[in-house]
Amino acid sequence: MSEKSDSKKQYIIEKATAVFAAKGFKSVTMKDIVEACEISRGGLYLYYSSTEEIFKDVCEKADNSEESANELSKMVESAKASDLLLWFIKEQKKAILSKTDPLIAARYEYAFFKKQNDDVTLAKQNFDTAVKVLKSIIIRGMESGEFACEDPSHAAAGMMFAIEGMKVCSATFGMTEKKVDSELLFMVQRFIEVE
Repeated sequence: MSEKSDSKKQYIIEKATAVFAAKGFKSVTMKDIVEACEISRGGLYLYYSSTEEIFKDVCEKADNSEESANELSKMVESAKASDLLLWFIKEQKKAILSKTDPLIAARYEYAFFKKQNDDVTLAKQNFDTAVKVLKSIIIRGMESGEFACEDPSHAAAGMMFAIEGMKVCSATFGMTEKKVDSELLFMVQRFIEVE
């Protein structure tokens, strides 16, 4: 693709992000994106054939989970495990309170949609990445003597299942910051003994 084509595609992704954030996944049509981008239908179809294709690019741009994992790996080299765990929990808290992800409702809608089609979803990929990162933090803490944990794999998965549940609760009926803090603290204390 040429530089102009890449620029146009980025413009479409930017405008589509706002549409998906406002309307979710299922109700967005190609017409909605055409109107948001102020381009012709044919102009949009030069780059994308469906709203699903656009949504995947929107999420990929928003996530860059692989890049985040690589950045964290570099950070891990010099940080204490307790500092990394605190950073991880703060990032999850932001996501639970939807301060970092305006696409949260659309992501869950998409996950339910794709489940019906037996396809691996972006939500599952993000979940697996988060479990992997959390498990590596727990293991690092165990190796340094900062944490005690019987089963780092189980602890990481259990914490992420609870965090995902809080994200759904927050997105559907809301959660106060105080309640989120209380639940995250309980969760950490349940799975990890901090020395």
